[in-house]
Amino acid sequence: MNIEDDFRDLAPLDPGRDAVRWESMVGAITRAAQPELARRSRMPAPGMLMLLSDWMRPAVSTAALLAAAAGTFLLTEQQTTATASTATTAGLADALYPVPVATWMDAGQAPSLEDMVTALEGDGQ
Repeated sequence: MNIEDDFRDLAPLDPGRDAVRWESMVGAITRAAQPELARRSRMPAPGMLMLLSDWMRPAVSTAALLAAAAGTFLLTEQQTTATASTATTAGLADALYPVPVATWMDAGQAPSLEDMVTALEGDGQ
């Protein structure tokens, strides 16, 4: 398909064809906008405080939402930390020390000399 096959004549949209009609449309739009333009000209120029006051409400609501989310997070974190602290201690002892040493630590008892030698040298020696 070629652009010339389905060409539409856009000449009626040309404002230069009927200058009187064009100027009357511009005048009608200007007259209709005159009250709003007058109202805006009487308003003070927006200064820094006016711009900041426009942002005050969204900023305060966002801060309140973030504070509520942080409070909820802290409350749930304290509850999960209290229940997980005992499991973490046992898991840490198992991860850092050999099994017999972790068993002694969990039981809260002192190892015998034989247990210490076995733990240090291994069972095979």
